[in-house]
This record gives sequence, C-alpha cells and structure tokens, in this order.
Amino acid sequence: MALGSGSSREIAIDVSSSNMKMVLGGYNRKTGMVSVDKFGIIPLESDTIADGVISDQFGVVMALKNALAKSNIQDKRAILTVEGSYLHTRDLELPAVKADQLRDMVRYEILGQGTNNRDMIVEYIVYDKVTDEETKQQKYKVRATAIPKDVANDFRELMKTSALSPVALDVNPNAIRKLFKSGTINGTTNIASNTLLLIELSSKTTNITVLDKGFPVLTRRLQFGHSNIRQVAETVKKVQGNGAKSSILTRRLQVVKGEGLATVDVSDIDVWHETVKDEPSLNSAVSAYFKSLTDAISRTAQFSISKYHLDAISTCFLYGSGAKYRKMDKELSRQLGTQVEILGSLNTVQGPKDFILSDYVNACGALIREN
Repeated sequence: MALGSGSSREIAIDVSSSNMKMVLGGYNRKTGMVSVDKFGIIPLESDTIADGVISDQFGVVMALKNALAKSNIQDKRAILTVEGSYLHTRDLELPAVKADQLRDMVRYEILGQGTNNRDMIVEYIVYDKVTDEETKQQKYKVRATAIPKDVANDFRELMKTSALSPVALDVNPNAIRKLFKSGTINGTTNIASNTLLLIELSSKTTNITVLDKGFPVLTRRLQFGHSNIRQVAETVKKVQGNGAKSSILTRRLQVVKGEGLATVDVSDIDVWHETVKDEPSLNSAVSAYFKSLTDAISRTAQFSISKYHLDAISTCFLYGSGAKYRKMDKELSRQLGTQVEILGSLNTVQGPKDFILSDYVNACGALIREN
C-alpha cells in the first residue's frame, strides 16, 4: 500500500522477525533490475518482533537509528515489508468491471459484511483475465490481501519515529511475487520455464511458495522454525565447554574448556545426518525439525500439483537464516529425494561482492514498486 510517491533510491526493511534486514537501493522499471548499494542485518532481542508484531517500539527505533548511522545512510525514504498471522489473502475470480466496482467487490469478498471492515486495509492485484466457460463472460483473476489498519498505523509511526519518510508498506508474499517474476536463479534455472519451490527457513516460521513459471500460485506460512536446533547446539557447547571430553561437535564449534554459554552461529552447525549422530540431543532436534519440514514441503507440493495441474517441481531453493546451516541443502535433498539448492543469486539483483541475497530476499522484493 502506497504511503507516498515513488523514488529511485530507497531503504527497504524486512521487519517480519527479530533480525531485521535492511537494504538501500533502487529498482529500474525499464531494465527490471534491483540494485543494492548498502545492506545490513539489525539484530534485536528475542521476541522483540513476534509474528510480525513489534512488542518494543523504542528498542526497534534505537536499533534502526543506530544501524543507519553505522552504515552512514542519509537517505530517508523507507519501505517496510511485513508478515504475520494477521494477514488475510485470497485468490478471487470476479467479473471484468470498472475499477471502482471491482474495488468494492474485492472488499466484499475478502471482508464480507462484518462491522470491522473499516478496521482493515485491502489491497489487490489483477494478475490474469480469463473467459468463463459457461457464461463466456470476461473475468479477472484477483489476489487480495487485507491487513489490520492499526498494524499498518503502528509501522507508519515506527518509520516516522525513526526519522524516516514512509513510502510504502509491503507484505512478504507480495515482495516474493515481484522479485521472482522473471530471471535466472543461481545462473542456471530459468524462472519463466520451471515450477519451483521457494522455502524461507526462519527461526520461528517456515514459508513455502510454489512458483509456477514466475507466479506464486500458493504460499503457506507454517508456525515452526529452526530455533530449537541452535538452542540445543548452544546447550551442548556449554556442557562441553565445562569439562566434557572433546567431540566432533566440540571441535567443529571451536569450544574452549571453561567457556560459558555463548551464541552459536548457525553456519557452525552441521545438519548432515552422518555428523549429528555423534550428539544425541542435537541429532534429536535436527531430526524433529527435518520431519516437520519434509512433511510440510511434500504436502504443499502434492496439493499444488494436484489442484493447479502443475508440472513436476524441478528444484527447491532455500533462503533465510536456516539456509546457513552446513549441508542444509544436501540433507534436505537426501530426505526429499529431489534437487535442493541454496538461493545464491538472481540475475535481476545486483549488489556488492559481499552481498548475500538469501538474507535479504524480502527486502529486495520490497524495493520493486509497480505503481
């Protein structure tokens, strides 16, 4: 939803979890290129942002201001992209009528006649035009999303309090739609000619998007994430650091005897089945996570192929913080029996040499303004 006018260079911030992701850049409508000039992850205390809702506005504002100052970012125009269970999205087929009539029909279909209609903001896109087989009338295929007005207002106030100029509030599923409309992933996979799975592995949630030839036909947001693996690894590290004999995991995490509980980077944790079996507690956490993950992926893939009559899914691409676990792609590929890759590059996104796209997917998509 637009909160101002467009510009060539803006700050886009993904505020869907307690590690905010920020990029400074722009979108060229003529070339379809997203250009990233600066970027950074802004860590917050756990549960500062839970299910897309901010519990500590002051803490977020201070962290955001500090990050902007450290990165020497003087730009003020900002876009936020969010996601939470408060989002309500539906796909509709409606008569091809005038814009004002269509708007009223969309609002009725997604909100009904409830008394709370005025407390929701509804935005939609028309993504296709078809002919009804029975009536021969033209119909629009519409994707509509509703977000509570108070949530949108809270995010607007967050930007203003952070001395930023609100340009737009986006939602992550829409950011994904825009970013993966076309192009080539990892230098080899053409989006326009394949059916793909995009899987965002976050600490507390998992998002699975079925992308069919450049359009996300289905997105599922699941209330589980990889945080338990890291928590168990940190507990193991503490125990081993307090005198237990050296193990493979100890050496891999570079644990020093006597070291207290310390944060373990996910890139230091190997989830390959041959490795975690040496640590029963970690093996249990990893096994439980992969069971939930593979079940969700399989069900989503089978449902979408059946309902939308899709081609077989060729590749799964992983992004988000969980994609950093060692051998995450190889272990998931082993369990699913299909090709799995870490999302490394998209030829429509340019950034500095040390820019890691898989950390900033939602923020890059939010930079794309279609109107």
